[in-house]
Amino acid sequence: MKPGVNACTFCLGMALFAALPAHAAPFSVGLPASAERGTPITASLLDGGVTQLEAADLVLTFDADVFTFSAATTGSATSGFSLLAGQPVFLQDSLWQVELSLATAGVAVDGISGALIEVGFMIRQSAPLGASAILFASKAASDYVVPEQVGWINVTQGSIQPVPEPTSSTLVAMGLLALVGWSRRLR
Repeated sequence: MKPGVNACTFCLGMALFAALPAHAAPFSVGLPASAERGTPITASLLDGGVTQLEAADLVLTFDADVFTFSAATTGSATSGFSLLAGQPVFLQDSLWQVELSLATAGVAVDGISGALIEVGFMIRQSAPLGASAILFASKAASDYVVPEQVGWINVTQGSIQPVPEPTSSTLVAMGLLALVGWSRRLR
């Protein structure tokens, strides 16, 4: 590519970043790096600098082939808030969405950091192995702007538990009992 194209792309990216509200940069999604099939996980929408948060309308997108939505709760930064979580609705392919609304009847939260929302999922037993994403974003008319935040988790097979085998002494004892029973039957 031409050097001028890279510079223009960089400048455009910086202009878009500068146009975001001041509180938009510190967001992230908290997830474990990996988890086994059949285990519960929690995905957290984290905000490193909450600024005048009174209400937020968010959308959570996830792959239903990998995750089963369990529940959503307020996080450490929004403990006094009320939270309404809709039912998961089909989006496309295997993607589903849940609408989440946070609100407080009290004063706005300002100058703290922590989890805005914590969402529980179960990783399906049949989930494909490998990386899968969970995405949070604010709805278009939200009072609090959260740009798209993607968290990745690596789904693993998990450890296969060996089937316990009977010990040799148990097998010998069962064999002796069978012989005793057989000999009594012959008499």
